[in-house]
Amino acid sequence: MSRLIDRLPAPKHVREKKVIVLSRSRVGTFSLYQALGMLGYKAYHMSEVVKGGITQMALFEEALRCKYLGAGKPYGKAEFDKWLANYDAIVEIPQFFIEEFVQFYPNAHFILTERSLESWTISMNNTASYMFTATRSFPLSAIRRVDSFVEAFCSLHNVLEAVTYHGKTCQSAEGVEASKRDTVKLVETAKASAPKDRLLVVKLEDGFGWEQICPFLGHPIPETRYPRGNAPQEFQKMGDEILVPRIRRAGLMALSAVMIPVLSIGAWYYVRAVKRQ
Repeated sequence: MSRLIDRLPAPKHVREKKVIVLSRSRVGTFSLYQALGMLGYKAYHMSEVVKGGITQMALFEEALRCKYLGAGKPYGKAEFDKWLANYDAIVEIPQFFIEEFVQFYPNAHFILTERSLESWTISMNNTASYMFTATRSFPLSAIRRVDSFVEAFCSLHNVLEAVTYHGKTCQSAEGVEASKRDTVKLVETAKASAPKDRLLVVKLEDGFGWEQICPFLGHPIPETRYPRGNAPQEFQKMGDEILVPRIRRAGLMALSAVMIPVLSIGAWYYVRAVKRQ
């Protein structure tokens, strides 16, 4: 079966990858995504995947399926270049492809943020787990049958859950323990693989902001405060602009009162303000 990435036209230009963030989700990655944008980079993050629509979500799902679920030939540099052609800083996506990104983009600056395993697990339980559960439960399970965007969104998150928890659910003790082991291994792999002179390793518990990333990337420290996530009203605004119209088109307005809180909290877990970090 042909892959979606093979059916897409070749990009006219591929941006050089300048910054690769190797960190797990829920380790200050959304704030870092915002910060890179403020420094002038064109950054790609999970929020860009959703904003990019069905094709972007399907590409991420396909890359995961090919590597972890045997769905086809794994993505190589040509595929990543095509998928991420318009971006020069990549956040969150590399956590699933550490060796590939280090090999394909050796001249990039690599950033690895760390967090205590206990606080990372709590953060995942308080955010991502809600969305994983929601995408395989009613009412999303009904809406995805009549709306292609919601279907792509749910399908991607179903695969993310399967990969993150080794075929188990986020509610499975066995799956949670496997995700913890993967998190420890990811950090070890990133430190061993990335060039030492091009790798910045920071711990959230020690503080993380302009003072750490700007000297590493060769930028002056901005006068503006380092971003600390998304304000609740922006969070709600994104849900209103992207998800509500699709609920309406699906003819399920009666479910809106239920859907909006679920989607606003879960679907945007990777862009919400994380006070716990």
